[in-house]
Amino acid sequence: MNKLIVLLTVGAAWAVEAQTTNAPRTYFDAYKSATDAPLVRGMSSIGALTSQVAYPVEIRIERLNVQPTTNTLYAVALRTRLARNVLQVDYIDYDELDGLLNGLQLISQSSHSTVPMDDFEVVYRLRSGLSVAKISNGSKVVIAIKCGDANGTRNQIAPYVLDDLQRLLTAAKAKIDAIAASGQ
Repeated sequence: MNKLIVLLTVGAAWAVEAQTTNAPRTYFDAYKSATDAPLVRGMSSIGALTSQVAYPVEIRIERLNVQPTTNTLYAVALRTRLARNVLQVDYIDYDELDGLLNGLQLISQSSHSTVPMDDFEVVYRLRSGLSVAKISNGSKVVIAIKCGDANGTRNQIAPYVLDDLQRLLTAAKAKIDAIAASGQ
């Protein structure tokens, strides 16, 4: 009898763990996975980071409406082309955009004077697992965008590309704001 109880307990714990590993990380992912309801999804390209990056990144906005409700969500999608047939998509929920833009500004301005140490690291992480970091190792400074996938692929970028990313995300937010304000 005790063996049966232990076996059932272990089985239940394994089942709970298996259910949580595939949980959507963003609100957009959760709604995108809705079942038993029509989903209306729209996409608009904002731009791309193609030079001075390890992997090209397309930035676009997406709008998702779950019918027949009026639940409409907006997100920015960072679509990183890792290999010929491998595309990693990281969603940034609309409510995370202001914090990310402020974080990118701080990352851009950070330097060795940020902390009284030999090296520094400034990182901004998002719900999706996506992170942007500026890391120093002596006089060498590296900026990396880490995908939210299981492998956490790092995309090294040149310092000026961080400004391009911030500009594109600001344009994405402005476009979402304009669409939402128009009531469409």
